[in-house]
Amino acid sequence: MGIQQAFLLFEAAFCFMVSFFMALNVITADRKNLSNRIVMVGNFLAGLLLFSDFWTYMLERGTEVNYYGTRTANFFMFTLWHAILFTFASYVAVQLFGATGLIGRVPGKTRLRIVYLMAVLGFLLVVIAQFSDFLYYFDDKNFYHRGRLYFLNSVFPGIGLILLFTVIIQYRNKIEKLKFFSILTYLMLPAVGMLLQLNTYGISFSNIAIGFALIMMFVENSISQSREILRVSKLEVRTGLYNEHGCIEKLYSLRKRSRLTSYSAVFFDICKFSEINRKYGMKAGDFVLREYAGKLKGILAPGEIAARQGSDHFVVIIKKENLEKILEFLSGTLIEFTYGPKEDKNGEVVVSAIAGVYEIDEENIKGEDILANAFTALLYAKTVSKKSVDYMTKELKEKIDNERLYSTMLLEGIVNHEFSPYYQPKVDIENNVLCGAEALARWFHGGEIITPGKFIPVMEKNDTVCALDFYILKSVCEDIKEWMEEGLDIPTISVNFSRRNLVNKNLAKDIDTIVCNAGIPKDLIEIEITETNDEYPLGVLKEFVSELHELGYKVAVDDFGCGAASLSLLREADFDTLKIDKSFIDNAFEKDVTILTHIVNLAKAINMKIVAEGVENEKQQEILQNLGVGIVQGFYFDRAVSKEEIAKRISRKDYRMKQD
Repeated sequence: MGIQQAFLLFEAAFCFMVSFFMALNVITADRKNLSNRIVMVGNFLAGLLLFSDFWTYMLERGTEVNYYGTRTANFFMFTLWHAILFTFASYVAVQLFGATGLIGRVPGKTRLRIVYLMAVLGFLLVVIAQFSDFLYYFDDKNFYHRGRLYFLNSVFPGIGLILLFTVIIQYRNKIEKLKFFSILTYLMLPAVGMLLQLNTYGISFSNIAIGFALIMMFVENSISQSREILRVSKLEVRTGLYNEHGCIEKLYSLRKRSRLTSYSAVFFDICKFSEINRKYGMKAGDFVLREYAGKLKGILAPGEIAARQGSDHFVVIIKKENLEKILEFLSGTLIEFTYGPKEDKNGEVVVSAIAGVYEIDEENIKGEDILANAFTALLYAKTVSKKSVDYMTKELKEKIDNERLYSTMLLEGIVNHEFSPYYQPKVDIENNVLCGAEALARWFHGGEIITPGKFIPVMEKNDTVCALDFYILKSVCEDIKEWMEEGLDIPTISVNFSRRNLVNKNLAKDIDTIVCNAGIPKDLIEIEITETNDEYPLGVLKEFVSELHELGYKVAVDDFGCGAASLSLLREADFDTLKIDKSFIDNAFEKDVTILTHIVNLAKAINMKIVAEGVENEKQQEILQNLGVGIVQGFYFDRAVSKEEIAKRISRKDYRMKQD
C-alpha cells in the first residue's frame, strides 16, 4: 500500500469515527443541534468519498480486474463531491443565520439556493456521465481516464464555493473572527485541491483536501460548541444577563487590568415583584423581567456588567461616573406588556428597586467580596436605614466587621457560660406585692455586665439568639429548682423566646423537655414571644401557642402595639397575657393614653391578663392604675436583679416601699 492510499484510508477512518460518535451524541443528547447533524453527515460522506478513492487504487492494483467495483467506486467519488458541497452550504448558512436557507427567509438566500442548485446539477452531471465518456471513462484494462469535458466536474462546485465565499465575507459580522477564518479555511482547502486536481493526474488532491476540510469543520464546531457551553454557563437563562459566576469572572478580568476602582457595584432587588406575578400571571412576570433586563443592558456603557442573581435580585458593575444614571433607572422604569389567556390585554407597571452600592476602593479585592459588600449595603437599606439606596461606607464596613467579631465572641460566651438570667420583678399595683418576674439575659464579659440592648440585635441577625434563649430557659429552671429546695413561694417566671425559634418545628417539645428534666412545675414558667418580628406567618405562631397550651404552659405576647399585625395576632393566637409596649407609656401623651385605653379594654374583653412594662415614674403608674392595668414592671419599682437578689424579693414580696 502506497503513502497516498494509506493517507486516504486514515482520513476515511477518522471521518467515519467522527460521524459515528457525533451520531451517538445527536441520538442520545443533542437532537436539535443542526450544526452537529450537518457535521455528522458531512464527515460520513467524506469518509465514503475517501474510502471510495482508496478502493479504486486497490482495485487497479489487484491481480484481477474488478469491473463493477471500479465503476461503483468512481461514481461514489464524483457524486459525493457534490453532496459535500451541499453540506458546506448548509453549515455556512446555519453558522451565519441559524437555518440552512433551503426554506424560509434568511439573508443571502438566493446565493445559498444557487449553491444547492449547483450541487444538484453536479450530481445529475455525474449520473449522465455513466452513459457517456465525456466526463471520465475506463479502458479495456479497467483503468480510469479523464474525458474531454472533465473540467465540467469542477465548474459546478467551483461556482458554489465562490458564492459561499461571497456570503461568508458579506455577513462576517454575524460570527466571531475565529469562526470566520475557520470557515474560510475549510472552504479554501477544497477549492485549492480542486485547482491542483485539474492540472495533476494520479494524486487525489481534491479528495484529500475535502477530508482535511471536514475534519477541520468537526474540530472547529467542537471548539465552538465548547466555548458556547462555557459562555452559556455564565449566563442566566431567563434574561440573558450574566449569572453570579459570569459576573465574578468579569470582575476578575477588570482586576487583572487594574481597573476595579473605576467601577461601583450596585446590588438591587425589584420592589414587590411577586405582586406582578400574582396580578398578571407568571408568564407576564417573566416578560416584564426580560424587558427590564433588556432596558437595563441598554443603558450600560461598554465594559459595564449586568447580572441576575436569581428571583428579582440583580447586580450591575458600572463606571463611577455613570452611577447616577443607573440609580435613576432603579428609581422607576415603565414596562409595557401583554397578558391574559390569549395575551389580548395590555398592561404596564413602573418597576422600581431597592439598592445597595459599593464604590470599589481597592484593586486587589476579590469579585466575591465586591458582591458581598454591595449585598450587605442592600440588606442594610432594607432592614435598618429603610432607604431606597444605601452605600457600603468604611464606617458601615467597620460596624459589620465588629458585629461579626461580636457574633464569634457571643457564641464563645454561651459555650463558656458567660450568660446568666437577671430577673425584673412584676408588681401587682393593687396591693404592691411581687407577683412574677421576667428573666432577662446578662452577659458577663471582660469584667463588665453587658445588657441585652447591645448583644440581642446582633444575635437576632445570625440566629445565635435561639441558642441563648434555651440557655436562659435552662438556667431559669435550675434557679427555680434551687429556690424550691429552699422552700420559697415562687411566682411565675417569664422567659423570652425570639420568633426566630419558630423555624424549629419541635420548639414547644424542646421547651417542655428542658422544664421536665429540671423537675419543676410547668405553671412556674411563662413563655414570652415578641410581637414585633413578622418574619414567620401567624399560622406558625398560632400552632406554637396551641402546642404550649396543650403541654400546660402560659404564653404572653411581648411588646404589643409596636408591630404592624397586632390585632391579627390577637385574633389568630390565644395568648394568656398581653404585655403593652413601653412606647405607649414613656410619654403618656393624650393620643397614647387614648390608644392605651382601647388596648386595655380589648384585652379585658377577651380575658387576657395585662402587664405594662417600662414604668419609670409615679405619674405613669397612676395612669395605668386608672385604666385598670393591674401588673407593671419597670425601674419605678425595681431593676433587673441577680438570682440571689430576686430570691430576697420573693421571700419578702412587699413593694409598698420602693426597692433600693
